[in-house]
Amino acid sequence: MTRADTGTDPGAPVAGGSGDATAGLASAELHATTSDHAVSAQPDQSELPDEPGQPAEAMQDTDAESAIEPASPAEPAPADEPPGTEERAPADPLPVSELAGILPALRALGGRMDDIVSATAELSRLRSRDTDLIARLHEDVTRLRSGEIATAMNPVVTGMIKLHDQMVSLGALDDPASPVGMLRTQLLQIMELTCAVTPFTPAPGERFDASRHTGARRIPTTDASEDGTIASTIKAGFARADGSVVRVAEVEVHRLSG
Repeated sequence: MTRADTGTDPGAPVAGGSGDATAGLASAELHATTSDHAVSAQPDQSELPDEPGQPAEAMQDTDAESAIEPASPAEPAPADEPPGTEERAPADPLPVSELAGILPALRALGGRMDDIVSATAELSRLRSRDTDLIARLHEDVTRLRSGEIATAMNPVVTGMIKLHDQMVSLGALDDPASPVGMLRTQLLQIMELTCAVTPFTPAPGERFDASRHTGARRIPTTDASEDGTIASTIKAGFARADGSVVRVAEVEVHRLSG
């Protein structure tokens, strides 16, 4: 609606409206002034610093320098040191009180080690003695058993020896292929296998030994070197495998004539 519509003159003041217009203009100017001061009092968000106590210009300069300056390469580790090696601080030495407590324990441990060494040496000596004792006992038992067996077999051996002498008297030595000679050979085999007894015949010229020989006759001789030697064998002797004589050999012995 215009002033023409209302029938009023534009140049003429409206009655009762000048005071209201003036008051409204003054209020509008006061509001605009207050708004400008409020806007100017608020800081710009773009100019605020990122961290307290640091200006915005310094932060912008630092960002610009970091963007322009290239990243420096990592420095290589020294060639004489392996990677990952770090110097270690030397361990603190033990206090004197702890060392004084360790020394008696070490001395006691050394004494116990000496005792263990001595006990080991004594045990080794005892084991060696036991081994020797067992070996001697085994030998004694074997000898006793052999003696017992020999004693038990003596009658059998004596009978076989007499049978052998009878076969020899029947000409077994003269003809070994004869029945008597073959029986004598078998008898000697049985005596050796069952009783470990074998015959022995002294050779002529062998020195007379009373533990193995018995003199049946004396043969005179003028040769001094033949004195006390065997001239011939009348009956063979018999001995066991251990050397013990079951029966001595019956022989003729040379004697130096006067």
